Amino acid sequence: MLLHRTAERAARAVYGTIIALAVIATLSDGSAAAGEVLVAVIGGVVAAQLAELYASYLADVIREQRHPDRARMRAALGDSAAGSVAAMLPAVPFVVAAIGAIELDTAFDIAFWAGLGVLAGYTLLANRLAGLSGLRNLIAGSVVLAVGLALIALKAIVH
Repeated sequence: MLLHRTAERAARAVYGTIIALAVIATLSDGSAAAGEVLVAVIGGVVAAQLAELYASYLADVIREQRHPDRARMRAALGDSAAGSVAAMLPAVPFVVAAIGAIELDTAFDIAFWAGLGVLAGYTLLANRLAGLSGLRNLIAGSVVLAVGLALIALKAIVH
């Protein structure tokens, strides 16, 4: 059961992190203030999590031809909340930028790296739980890292 909960939370964290990074990339043109980016990221992650939660609920009702019990709903809400917290890690630099401790450009850079870290971390966890050897796990994690680095490089070239 713990493995199932971990899997559900990881899926929601990865999904939410990708949404957060998409929002951040969209707003990285410099026209948005740190507070606006923060609100947009939180709003995007919450909207995505609620959409996923509701879609999953509807699928369960159709598949099982009955409504889920309270324990299952509580577990789904907990998974969604945990995934949301992990997915909002890339938003933290914008809190720091909003209080003036770092520049907005620095917040964008840190946010991309933080999001990449969340994605890579869950990739490594999943591969480890799947029984991949250290080297195979590192290779699989490197693919995620390479894609993330390419996106960061693209952002740097465009701006």
